[in-house]
Amino acid sequence: MLGQNGCMNTQAVQMFSALLAVAAIGWSLLLVWALSVGSRGETGRAVLQVARDNAMRFVLLLAGVSMLGSLYFSEIAHYAPCKLCWYQRVCMYSVAIISLVAVIRRERSAAPYVLTLSLVGFVVSTYHYFVEWFPQLESQVCAVDVPCTTIWFRELGFLTMPSMAGIAFIAIILTMVAERKS
Repeated sequence: MLGQNGCMNTQAVQMFSALLAVAAIGWSLLLVWALSVGSRGETGRAVLQVARDNAMRFVLLLAGVSMLGSLYFSEIAHYAPCKLCWYQRVCMYSVAIISLVAVIRRERSAAPYVLTLSLVGFVVSTYHYFVEWFPQLESQVCAVDVPCTTIWFRELGFLTMPSMAGIAFIAIILTMVAERKS
């Protein structure tokens, strides 16, 4: 992953980020399956138990990696974030901080805050993803110098920064749903 000058290769980080997003999709699908099977299957119960017991750790992992990735892309790769990116960051960074405190303090009371921020972040990232594919949807929310239609990269044919954020938000939401399911 290191280039000739000792810096990380941005293309490699983009692909690694895309693979992490695919892993988050896998986690989300596993949770959807476990939630749908529920108490009818032993494996589904086991998956839900693991999700319940480690929910905030999973959320911290998802939000923390997302936060570090966004910082890499803006501060090292110099991909300027648009306003919609900033709104997503506000939600994701807040989830990362809240989940870190919850893990340290071993608290479960943070779930409603994490869920609310993730829902808001998911809505923004979904809108942003649609704007990338359909630029005519762009409202006047973004600046001329960094339009929301800017696509810095697209990996595996569909994964862009907003879609990866949306996937992380979905995985966090499903983890919180699994944590709350009794």
